[in-house]
Amino acid sequence: MEQEKGMTLNTIYILILGSIFYLEKYIFISRENLFSLYSMIGFFILMLSAYVTDNMKFQRYKDKFVNFILIAIVDVICFMIWFFYSWDLSLIPYMLIFIASQILLTVLISIAVFKIKNVTIYGEGEMKKRVVDSIEHFPDYRYIDFKENDDLVKFTKENDISLIILCKEKLESNEIRDILSLKLGGIEVKSYFDYMIENEGKIEVEFIDEEWLLQAYGFKILRSQIQNNIKRLFDIIMAIIIGIMALPVMIIATIIVRLESPGPVIYSQDRVGENGKEFKVHKFRSMRNDAEKDGAKWAQVNDPRVTKFGNFMRKTRIDELPQLVNVFKGQMSFIGPRPERMVFIKELEKEIPYYNLRHMVKPGLTGWAQVMYPYGASVEDARKKLEYDLYYIKHHSLYLDLIIMFMTFKTVVFGKGR
Repeated sequence: MEQEKGMTLNTIYILILGSIFYLEKYIFISRENLFSLYSMIGFFILMLSAYVTDNMKFQRYKDKFVNFILIAIVDVICFMIWFFYSWDLSLIPYMLIFIASQILLTVLISIAVFKIKNVTIYGEGEMKKRVVDSIEHFPDYRYIDFKENDDLVKFTKENDISLIILCKEKLESNEIRDILSLKLGGIEVKSYFDYMIENEGKIEVEFIDEEWLLQAYGFKILRSQIQNNIKRLFDIIMAIIIGIMALPVMIIATIIVRLESPGPVIYSQDRVGENGKEFKVHKFRSMRNDAEKDGAKWAQVNDPRVTKFGNFMRKTRIDELPQLVNVFKGQMSFIGPRPERMVFIKELEKEIPYYNLRHMVKPGLTGWAQVMYPYGASVEDARKKLEYDLYYIKHHSLYLDLIIMFMTFKTVVFGKGR
């Protein structure tokens, strides 16, 4: 899976840079208090900056010049803060070596892992169209079109194909033999369904049924008490940390919401949680107080009911911060499907198969669907978000929760999405 590959490379990157960071500190600064709290916080900030500036995306290194400039600027700022605190001139060579090492390491990993892979699709129709659209987002994939009348074995050899994606629901016996011979010969073969799970991180509901759900691996979060206890501990720790860090922001938000428009600062609303049980979710009010005088409506992009500061809060997700109370109460998790209103759920369950499956787990402050899919408010958007929610429920792990947490941080920093 692409996300797992990226996380593995990020781990290697962090471990190597961590070794360089502390070795330099040992040489240039001090042998005492080597792993002090301040140095660990400093290194965490440097790595978080590398993630946010896309220096932990190991793709074509020649296209990363702007990213290198950004991370160099951030590194200089961090080291200058350290310098003004200590006035230690040895920080200058320390900084220069660390920046050079960071950029060089990014280049070396990119060279090592970035290899153009020739990809073709066997099949036609809507499946093929979706895969072609997906391939465009992977710079290490070069798509070569295969026509149904061509000889697949000959075409694969002539074009040095590394990956064949099957976009045909039913294969004839001769087709199976040809594709199997290619697979046994070292060519990677993926079904359309597997490609979408591994590369797009979603389970398309139109291609699953009850038999698939019965046989599918995963879904450990539904039966593992240990996994649920770990998730609950993670929720409490993150809620405490973020609650403390965000307290000044929440105080300022309270004042601005109060001054901008009449009405309560905190808006509470019934939402559907785990096992379909309703609970009160809390948010900073981002709409006018009379926003639903004509009944419940889908939120929209550039919704006229949203206040100016409310629009800013939605982009940065400040409006969600009061839901930390719901996390402490155990009504919500830090990571999970976003809770929806019953009036919309009844409508969506009629239109979307298996929509009720997202209520098998606690809803979350943020989730896989929120970081993978742009803002949307329609039945079709709800269907696409369900595909990501099902992937999350099926593949849940603390590892995936951490990925979502960092992706959410990046989204908040750049003010994109919801």
